[in-house]
Amino acid sequence: MKALIQYQLRCVDIAAHLIEMELTIQPQGKEPLLLQLPAWIPGSYMIRDFARNLIWLTAYDKGGALEVLKTDKQSWQVHHRGQTVKVHYQLYAYDRSVRAAYLDDEVAILNPACLCLAVAGMEELPHQLQVDAPTAPNTSDWRLATALPPASDTAFLGFGTYLASDYQHLIDSPLLAGIFQLTEFHIDAVPHYLVVSSRNLTDQQRFTDDLAIICQQQKAIFGSLPADLTSYWFLTWVTDSGFGGLEHNDSTLLLCSRFDLPAAGQQQINEGYQTLLSLCSHEYLHTWWVKRLKPAEFHPYQLAQEQYSRQLWIYEGFTSYLDDLALYSSGLLSAADYLLALEKTISRVTRNPSNGVQSLEDSSFDAWTKFYKQDENAVNAIASYYAKGALVALCLDAALTPHGRSLPELMRQLWQDYLTTGTPNGAIAAVLESWQLPELASQLTDWVQQPKPIPLADYLPSFGLTLSWRQPLKPDDLNGLAESNGSTWLGAQYQSSEQGIKLTAVYHQGPAHRAGFMVGDELLAVEGFRLNSSSLSELLLRLPKQQDLTVHLFRRDRLLVRNLELTSPPATVAQLSIQDESAWQSWWASQARTKS
Repeated sequence: MKALIQYQLRCVDIAAHLIEMELTIQPQGKEPLLLQLPAWIPGSYMIRDFARNLIWLTAYDKGGALEVLKTDKQSWQVHHRGQTVKVHYQLYAYDRSVRAAYLDDEVAILNPACLCLAVAGMEELPHQLQVDAPTAPNTSDWRLATALPPASDTAFLGFGTYLASDYQHLIDSPLLAGIFQLTEFHIDAVPHYLVVSSRNLTDQQRFTDDLAIICQQQKAIFGSLPADLTSYWFLTWVTDSGFGGLEHNDSTLLLCSRFDLPAAGQQQINEGYQTLLSLCSHEYLHTWWVKRLKPAEFHPYQLAQEQYSRQLWIYEGFTSYLDDLALYSSGLLSAADYLLALEKTISRVTRNPSNGVQSLEDSSFDAWTKFYKQDENAVNAIASYYAKGALVALCLDAALTPHGRSLPELMRQLWQDYLTTGTPNGAIAAVLESWQLPELASQLTDWVQQPKPIPLADYLPSFGLTLSWRQPLKPDDLNGLAESNGSTWLGAQYQSSEQGIKLTAVYHQGPAHRAGFMVGDELLAVEGFRLNSSSLSELLLRLPKQQDLTVHLFRRDRLLVRNLELTSPPATVAQLSIQDESAWQSWWASQARTKS
């Protein structure tokens, strides 16, 4: 069927980061056309107000200009004469994230969700996107990568015309243009493409091979690829710094540092590369787990305003648990490295007072105003449905093991029961009760509805693991074996400043809080000794505990003196050890069978 909604995209001024769009519409009635730009993009639960980057908009037909009336922050009404309407508009594209659009002399990152106006009432019609090749200097060797299928007259990786079955398909298909490396691998005969932007000193084949192993592991959770998946694209945008990923139906857009990529000849998986592989693992699992099976309240997406769900801990938490696990079960990570990664996740949750303040269901529901808008008080108020949701998944997996069940089996059951309708609240508890596990269903409900710690130590023995705790040696100490050195605790996060250290977060009821310190305070000296980020831990170690220490600080432009009483830090760093090798090997083998 010929596309009735047509877009033309041109990168008109790379230096000014300007994109121009032309939208062609054949009106279906006499009513004015209503054009709307989404306020948010699925997978990132925050109002982004993409329309703020729209600079100007005009409309015309063969008879001349048409009247355009802006009706709210993201909507325009176009009065027409029944003829084909063309809408011309310009956007600013300089958002260095995976959620919007970015344009410079090296790469173009094009998310249709922030570029393509929806035509109200015509979203179900076929859509067509024509992307013109840029004409700026040094862009003659640019190519274009996207999961959108090309029209018959458009070459593979070429600029030209791409087709979408409807508006949702269009905005769920990011595009990456520029210079890039491309490699291909297949999962069940379905082509998978790894695109790595720019010129990078990386081992592209090593990255590809490792990625293929991970994809096989995640596919085996569900037994097969989604029936409608005809290709999959890892669109990797490489910069000097930055990190992130966003899932899409047939692709993912990734952002990473060039030094996260594996170097030629690199044998080990270092921390940066491990983090990148975990990100790829995470986003690929979303192909099933939130892009197809999703909360019932997301059927369909409503992109003009917030769309609330209490289930994000299921979709992001389970995925966060299984992303590193796929690296271990595939043999890319050793048991020791996997346990170190798991220790980090546990410690990130348990060190924050928010662990006993906000429930996981509330964290999911409030993502729009809290999780995606974190401030200096987040450590005291916001629980992460990613990290704490992963701990729920870990405990649930461990609790199912003695019953001959597993978390992947639970996920397959949900996939079978709710794929077309989406999961309602309480879907997991309903499955557990159908499995004759009412007590576990009740425990799970308690874990996610109450703001309290998850009882990890009670369940990890099912995997042969024991959990112990030690004191942190420094603020960013999250894992690993270490001997206690009698360290002391400031009870705050901080960063270096010109004159000392600046507090960026203050933990409720910690020493800094009790001393009356506030976020933004710049600590200059303690007991007459000048402070900086490298000397603080050593000074605190040498100064007497449980005595008032004199601290000089700046609070904005005021010089203040406060008394600080140091205490020993709470034991918040998780330490995991394998105590029952037989149980550990049995669990590992079950993972291998699940992911065979």
